[in-house]
Amino acid sequence: MSTSGSPDWASFYCSDEVVRSYSRGHVLQPPEQAILAQLGDAVLARSRVLDLGVGGGRTTPALASRCAGYVGADFAEPMVEACRQRFADLMQRGDVSFEVADARALPFADACFDLVLFSFNGLDLVGGGEQRRQSLRECRRVLRAGGRFIFSSHNLNWLDSRRHVRWEGWRDYLETQLFWSRMRWLNRRRWPMRLQEVELVDPYGGGLTTYLRPAEMWRQCQAAGWAKVRAHGVDGRVIAPGAELDAACDPWIYFLCEE
Repeated sequence: MSTSGSPDWASFYCSDEVVRSYSRGHVLQPPEQAILAQLGDAVLARSRVLDLGVGGGRTTPALASRCAGYVGADFAEPMVEACRQRFADLMQRGDVSFEVADARALPFADACFDLVLFSFNGLDLVGGGEQRRQSLRECRRVLRAGGRFIFSSHNLNWLDSRRHVRWEGWRDYLETQLFWSRMRWLNRRRWPMRLQEVELVDPYGGGLTTYLRPAEMWRQCQAAGWAKVRAHGVDGRVIAPGAELDAACDPWIYFLCEE
């Protein structure tokens, strides 16, 4: 998953340090908790789940033990190997596995999952434009009729406003200032302004990350075939479509997509 003009995301997510860090995660984010609570245990119990962009397995404990079948997938092979070691006991059940997969060309049959989760803004790292839309189509393809797609994506409004940055002590203040100074410098020739979608160099990983306006995120979901789309803020609240979503300044937004 290389990107011209910046370091490869693969080199970042395949590094030993990042793999170790991601392998310690186990806590669901508030919007993930809210969406899964809305679906309920009965839905999960009869669902075959694709956990796309699984990383080090942060979401695995909350899903693998509650669903009818579970596949954790990631484009970074070291992440997949870390999951296989971390969850070796779960894999003994026979209905839990971890696979290397590229979201733009998923190695799974049509209509073989009931739920696809693409968390931690992973969709924003596959590439902008057609590559992103191809990933959405692939997620739609592997879902059965009535299946659900849950994903998060960076919000371009947040870059414009920064109103929701929280200052929690001097260390947080300095780290945030460093982030924004590097973000501006690295992207001094491509700052978004009035665009609906833009790829920016990430100050931490060095690869390109896609940021979209909420209305554009919503439109791409519907263009991929999902008639019903619901948005959640980083605190788990439901964001109403229209003016409220257009004005949302959360750093990223979670979407639940259904037919």
